[in-house]
Amino acid sequence: MQYASIEDVEQYCGFTSLTEPERGLVDTLITVASGMIDAECGRRFGIPEGEAATTRTFTIANGLLDPKYGDTLWLDEDLYVVTSVATVDPLATLTWLPQLPPYYAIKRDYGPWEDPTTITGFWAFSNQPPATIVNTTARLAMWLYHQREAVQSMGNTVNAP
Repeated sequence: MQYASIEDVEQYCGFTSLTEPERGLVDTLITVASGMIDAECGRRFGIPEGEAATTRTFTIANGLLDPKYGDTLWLDEDLYVVTSVATVDPLATLTWLPQLPPYYAIKRDYGPWEDPTTITGFWAFSNQPPATIVNTTARLAMWLYHQREAVQSMGNTVNAP
């Protein structure tokens, strides 16, 4: 998912008249910058439009279900929207931690989690990226854009803008 638009980058950088090839480059750099942010932060900051809910299976074998935590299931990623939780005991009462998304754990009212437990939902920090992530993406895309002008001199010194 792109965390900023071409217009966000144009506004942030003060660009007034990008050509179509330059707009295409900026669009690509926004995608690259968004991926760099995901990799550095270890999370997704938005749910792409039209993306379907995905299911994760928590088992002892895959290491995502640890019996030593008993009634608490620690999620391996942020969970913003939950569509279903499938366990052997459908009558168990679940408490989401924290009370508002993104969730990082689920607590049962009694007993350990069944192996396997599946959770279906949208795995991300938020529905739309926060303003700080949009701004960071625009800034990083701008930096990447200017790196195309970097030149190497004869003495193996890199001159960067």
